[in-house]
This record gives sequence, structure tokens and C-alpha cells, in this order.
Amino acid sequence: MLVIPAIDLMGGEAVRLEKGDFATKTVYARHPAEKAAEFAAAGAALLHVVDLDGAKAGWPVNLDAVRAICEVPGLEVELGGGLRSLPDIEKVLALGVRYVVLGTAAVERLGLVEQACQRFPGQVRTGIDARNGEVKIAGWLEGTGLSAVDVARRVKAAGVGLVEYTDVARDGMFTGVDAAGAARIQAEAGIPVVASGGVASLTDVEACRAAGLAGVIVGKALYERRIDLAAAIAAAVA
Repeated sequence: MLVIPAIDLMGGEAVRLEKGDFATKTVYARHPAEKAAEFAAAGAALLHVVDLDGAKAGWPVNLDAVRAICEVPGLEVELGGGLRSLPDIEKVLALGVRYVVLGTAAVERLGLVEQACQRFPGQVRTGIDARNGEVKIAGWLEGTGLSAVDVARRVKAAGVGLVEYTDVARDGMFTGVDAAGAARIQAEAGIPVVASGGVASLTDVEACRAAGLAGVIVGKALYERRIDLAAAIAAAVA
């Protein structure tokens, strides 16, 4: 199982939010690429990056920061936030991004997801962000009336090979990851799932491993030094 550190970008800086609320921003690094290098040195193989400004705007915004992160050696990068057209997807892949994570597009423009999977095979993933069981889009600001399993089934049929599920109510709150919910989506939709949101300790990493998940994304717990990344990586394969 992969342990995937996260960097959220806003105004070119690495930040974290609470429950997806843009008013709760805390800046953790003025130069996100330096934080990415720290994660690589700790043994991370993949980095999860979200362009928060892009998620609100509807197109990639923090391209300079993304480019710098992609130049960190030994680290693959996946990027989500504002990727809602083929040209924008192509643009960020040209920067060195390995995987794109489509969220809003997976709900509003499933045809785009299908086209992206055909044009960039193996490089398209879907971010499913839910609060109280309802999938949220546009930077977690809009409801959809859809369940996470519904969306997971749709994107699997479109050609997506992996889903990243976030319980928005837990994100940044250290309340524990929803490993059981992620495992349920994985079983019912028949697609590998990475869990995210609420990771607070190595116990959460171990719970995701025990649930048979493909991975777990760890964000604020790393920045607040509640989890040592190297120890988490070791726990994921123990």
C-alpha cells in the first residue's frame, strides 16, 4: 500500500484547510518544492498535489509551483484541481505531472473523462470528495446529489483505473480516516481506492492497509508532526 504525502497549493504556497473551508487556510511552506524534496528524502514515491485556486477557478492556476515540484528528483506527482479540459490536462502533463486527478469533471463532464482516458491511458484518476455521503465538486463548494459509489462506478466505466476518496468532514481535523467507507467503495464499485481525509496517526495508516486499500493520502498530520512519513511508509508494508 502506498503512503502518499499531500501538498495543497494556494497563492503559490503549501497550505492546509479544515473541512475544505478556504477561510481556514494555514500556510506551511512558502516554497512547496522544498517540502516535496523533504517528502522524497523520507522515501515517498508519489506526491498528491491539489491546486486549490484552480479548483475554484476551473482551470490550473499554480503552474509555476507545480513545475518546481515536478523537478524534484525521485518523486512522481499527481495533480488535481481545475482540470476540466483536455488542453489543461495536456498542459500539466507537459510540466512533468505523472497522473491527473479529475473531480468536478468526473461528475459534470463524464465525456471528458472518457476522452482523457483514451488520450492519456493510465494517467487519469478520479478524486471523489464527499460530505455526509454526498459527492461535492468545485473545490468542495457545490453538492451533486450523487453518492461516492455512484461516481466510482461511472468513472470506472469511463476508463479510470483508480479513485481517491476524501471524507470532507474529516479533512484536516485529525478525526481518523474513513478506511471502512473507502473499502466499501472499492468493493461495491470494483476499482482500487486511495483513502484521504482525517489521518491522525499510524493507526489510520494501518487501518487502510488492513482494509486492503490501494493507498492513503496524508497531509496535515505530516505538517503538524503527528506522523513521521518514513515510519508511515514502513507501517504500510509491514
